[in-house]
Amino acid sequence: MKPLKIIGIIIGVILLAVIGYGIFSYIQLTQGDLKDLGVRYTEEDAKIAIEEKAGVDVNDLSKVYFGSNFATEGSVPVDTTFTDSEISAIQNYANESSGPFKQVQIHFIGDGMVEASGYVEDPRVTIPGPVYVKGEVVRTGPKSFTTNIESLQVGDYVVPRTIIEKANSEFLGYVNGILGNIDGLNVESIQINNGSVDFKGDLPERVYGLE
Repeated sequence: MKPLKIIGIIIGVILLAVIGYGIFSYIQLTQGDLKDLGVRYTEEDAKIAIEEKAGVDVNDLSKVYFGSNFATEGSVPVDTTFTDSEISAIQNYANESSGPFKQVQIHFIGDGMVEASGYVEDPRVTIPGPVYVKGEVVRTGPKSFTTNIESLQVGDYVVPRTIIEKANSEFLGYVNGILGNIDGLNVESIQINNGSVDFKGDLPERVYGLE
């Protein structure tokens, strides 16, 4: 089973976090504070998004973190709106026990633009620290996205454009490869609004986190 580089039920905006994580692993800087995007959430936000809005059955969210193994079954049509709080809550409570992302805030700006901030804590990263990334997310197919990164900071370090472009290309290829192997996933459209994202398509009906 392929490693989960994006929660099986989540929207393509998480690609921003993937790029930030990859660059952070390379640079490994720790200076600076976590950027507060003003997004607040509770565990109930994650439950509402997964169970009520998406209608997806996740056996144990804490086992479906960034880097875990997962399996999917079935397909469920979804046409709904997810809020900043709901998407941020899913990422946080999925990663809370074993995942590398902590205190994640994901804010939908509008007109395709998204920003995200959070701490990276992972054995592969020598020293943990804060990451902030802002950019545009564009659907390119039923299981693929591209991102145009406007700005990226690792701690107080503003990442140069050349590094951003290289990481963007490499990680998009990898993540889109994983998305292509998720049974039951079919993204028809995504519209990013101020504070929310409209999603239409199919998501896996069941997601199983594996040990």
